[in-house]
Amino acid sequence: MKKYALLSVSDRTGLAQLADALHAGGYTLLATSGTAKALEESKVPWVSVEDYTGLAELLDGRVKTLHPKIHGGILARRDQTHHTQQMKEADIGPIDVVVVNLYPFTSYLGTERAKDPEQMTELVDVGGPTMIRAAAKNHKFVLPLIDPSDYGEVISLLKQSVPGKDPFTLEFRRKLAAKVFGSLSQYDGAIAQYFSGLAHSEDDGAKMPEQCAITLNKVSTLRYGENPHQAASLYTASSATLPLFSGPVWKLLGGKELSYNNMLDLDAGLRILADFPQDRTAVAILKHLNPCGVATGASLTEAIERAKECDPRSHFGGVLVCNREVDRNAAEEIRGDFAELIIAPSFSADALETLKMSKNLRILQVDVSSMKGFDLRTVAGGVLVQQPDINRSRIAHATLSSSRTPTNEELADLELAWRIVGHVKSNAIVLVRDGLLIGVGAGQMSRIDSVELAIRKAKTHGHLLNGAVAASDAFFPFPDSVETLAAEGVTCVIAPAGARRDDDVKATANEKGVSLFFASDRHFRH
Repeated sequence: MKKYALLSVSDRTGLAQLADALHAGGYTLLATSGTAKALEESKVPWVSVEDYTGLAELLDGRVKTLHPKIHGGILARRDQTHHTQQMKEADIGPIDVVVVNLYPFTSYLGTERAKDPEQMTELVDVGGPTMIRAAAKNHKFVLPLIDPSDYGEVISLLKQSVPGKDPFTLEFRRKLAAKVFGSLSQYDGAIAQYFSGLAHSEDDGAKMPEQCAITLNKVSTLRYGENPHQAASLYTASSATLPLFSGPVWKLLGGKELSYNNMLDLDAGLRILADFPQDRTAVAILKHLNPCGVATGASLTEAIERAKECDPRSHFGGVLVCNREVDRNAAEEIRGDFAELIIAPSFSADALETLKMSKNLRILQVDVSSMKGFDLRTVAGGVLVQQPDINRSRIAHATLSSSRTPTNEELADLELAWRIVGHVKSNAIVLVRDGLLIGVGAGQMSRIDSVELAIRKAKTHGHLLNGAVAASDAFFPFPDSVETLAAEGVTCVIAPAGARRDDDVKATANEKGVSLFFASDRHFRH
């Protein structure tokens, strides 16, 4: 009995070499019209699918492989006598190799063509997915081949084959079948996501579906995970029904490839960058995902210098985030101390030249765009999904709840403090004075502990607390935090409302002469 190989590809890479090896291996090649033209040019013998099935292509090529002689040849089990008997009666030959890749729907996402749903609809493949799914299902007998990068191994195995013996191991067949099923999942997910975007409004992005599928596509293998003994990789994630969180586009301009921890640093840096006041030049320095230095300045160089002053012990080896282009002076200031990453919207040519002298410094250029979609976090027993804490309400939405009226300078500092505190691990307290982060209390088990830690760090580094402002990421359960802050000279405080003792906190603020703002939103970061 003849053995057939079916070829129907949009990507012609390596096709001639593969077809030649299949022909030499005794396969009769069945080809669809477009693929047949490529085979004709390479002088490899072939039989058209039309001639084999006895049915011409229909509906402008929409129907050409959807035929019992094609799918019977792919799906028939060779170890079932009644299958082989039915094939013989219907004049169906066994198709032992299926070489198919799909219409390039995903290649056009993000292009001008994607703006035309009619054109994109024509790129939705029907016959291709059906054939490769059938081949992958019956991989014990049929080799499903969809990736030109696998052609070389197939050709090598064909050349080494012994007559009467299957050249492909079951393990190899399963590997290719797995690739088919993974590819189909991504392909169908991309199509569903595209049409879901056409069918739903922006408001639908706030809804969480009862069920959703998420496709992960490996981008790169990271140097290592959270610790050197842990392996890690970076994947892109997409879902047709759940809009996943997307942030600014970034590009690595210099330095080593990113590690797992670098990626977490990058994420934290991008989030705080998106929260910076755009009317002021600002710099943040992060260590272990917490800001240890934030400052504004008349120039980027001045802002960097001031940010380093916030916590001189901690900024070494940190992540620098800037909301302005890095020039040469700023680059020289950055190189003055060791840093892991520098994140900025742009870099001047001489700044890049300067920064690249530090071989271990990763230089990341970002395009800060709107950040939207849901955050995902794996936990024991499942996946947590939530909206990200971005576009937080500002102090303009907070209510002055004490009698003292703050100065304009205090209000500017309070705005900066409120932007910063949501990026600090809970329980979080931050102190700001003159556009400078002077104290951080992060991750303590009680709020008063965080207050005392922030004050202690400010004093350790010689910062003046008199006239400083404070922000808390959640409400004060007791008045002791405001009392302690006021005793050190803090004159303005912002915190979410909602504690049973809010009235006691207000009374303490009035007694101590502190401007107290109550906000409607809490900003835990765990």
